[in-house]
Amino acid sequence: MQTAKIVGNLVMSHAHPSVAGNGLFLCQPIDENGENFGELVVAISPFGGGIGSKVLISTDGSATREYVGDKRSPLRNSAVCVIDD
Repeated sequence: MQTAKIVGNLVMSHAHPSVAGNGLFLCQPIDENGENFGELVVAISPFGGGIGSKVLISTDGSATREYVGDKRSPLRNSAVCVIDD
């Protein structure tokens, strides 16, 4: 699991069917001090959130694929909660 901040929305003209109905967000991993580190991560967010929201990201691809109901989905990362300040 990784703490991150949503920094953008991902918009695609074509996508795998398992992406339909799920918002895809660009997330910047942050450290315990809220400082950016590492590369951006693409994640679905079934719990909402928007640009500027802090989220906890799971990299458990099997849980993400189970959530979207497609064992062949290319999705791996999901925001499992929105963190309140």
